[in-house]
Amino acid sequence: MAVRRFGGWAVRIGVLAAVFLTAQPPTRLTAQDSQFGIRGLGTPGKWESVRARSTGGAFAPFDAFSPMTDASLADVRRMSASMASGTSWRNIDASGRAAAFRGTRFPALVIAGPVTSRIVVGGGFSTYLDRTFGVVIQDTIDLRGVQQPITDEITSDGAVSDLRLAVGARLSSRLALGLGVHRLTGSTRVIATRSFADTANYRTTTARDEVAYGGNGGSASLLFDVTRDLRLGGWFRSDAKLRADVGGRTAAENDLPLTYGAGAQWRAGAQASLAGTVTWRNWAASAGSTDSTTHDTFNWSVGAEIGRPGSPFRFGVRGGQLPFGIGKTPTEVGYSAGLGRQFSGGRGRLDIGIERLERSGTGLKERVWTFLLGLTVRP
Repeated sequence: MAVRRFGGWAVRIGVLAAVFLTAQPPTRLTAQDSQFGIRGLGTPGKWESVRARSTGGAFAPFDAFSPMTDASLADVRRMSASMASGTSWRNIDASGRAAAFRGTRFPALVIAGPVTSRIVVGGGFSTYLDRTFGVVIQDTIDLRGVQQPITDEITSDGAVSDLRLAVGARLSSRLALGLGVHRLTGSTRVIATRSFADTANYRTTTARDEVAYGGNGGSASLLFDVTRDLRLGGWFRSDAKLRADVGGRTAAENDLPLTYGAGAQWRAGAQASLAGTVTWRNWAASAGSTDSTTHDTFNWSVGAEIGRPGSPFRFGVRGGQLPFGIGKTPTEVGYSAGLGRQFSGGRGRLDIGIERLERSGTGLKERVWTFLLGLTVRP
């Protein structure tokens, strides 16, 4: 009896399916991270410190250690560094199929320091797109006139990271301007396995590849103090094509969205601050993104920080949309709270937070608890 091995292009198609923007709906999905990024480029990251994320993201435009705006760097008075980490517990309901997962990420790092009394230089990294997931696709193919049931398993582990170099300048007592350059980089390890129901005649075949990503971008932002207690902010970001290379050759190129945002922060006394932000991203307008699985997104957040500056309590709510999903635009709503604590005479700060996210799309619901931990050091 002949035993046949099907490798090469048949399995490589599975590898490339994890690279391209669109993919066929799988029979079953599994994932360590959000499934709302499987059918697209990935799950967009949150450019927020633990402090900002504990307020629903509302304080991110005004927080120097959130890699959302560059103008906020102008408030840094001495060399400082801040790191964020998060551990998530995720429950998924995909058309009646339930699953639970856990994952740990380090979504942001910012290092900044003044070079003059008015100019601050900063840099670091954040997650632009998360690309960690697993997909199982069951299908039937024609082999020499005979229909053969197959199962393709595709796993991807990695992310697209955003490396940033930025400058924040205090132009006057009321106005700060920021400019940044971004390098998108990173890689994912993709494994594609094809198995046949007829194991007597066909062997399971596996292909492994590493997908390398590259791209460039730029950002600009400003902060304006209307009064001593009211600050307004605005920001803009443009990213070029995201290139995906497999084996040293370009396998896909996808345009990335423009990002616009605005926010307001109000000090309601010596021990209370309120903030709110809105953000737009035109994912669907990207060249080549013409299918119904890609959507423009609008997101908002409102939050507060109450208490003494050395030990505040924070809380917030966020809502909006996700860019990738079949049919109607997937939605997201989140609730968060946290605490901050300064130590060593203000030279360090520990932030902790808890976040609850609920995501909903066609045939898919996702509920996520995330424990957040952040450390800021000012030597």
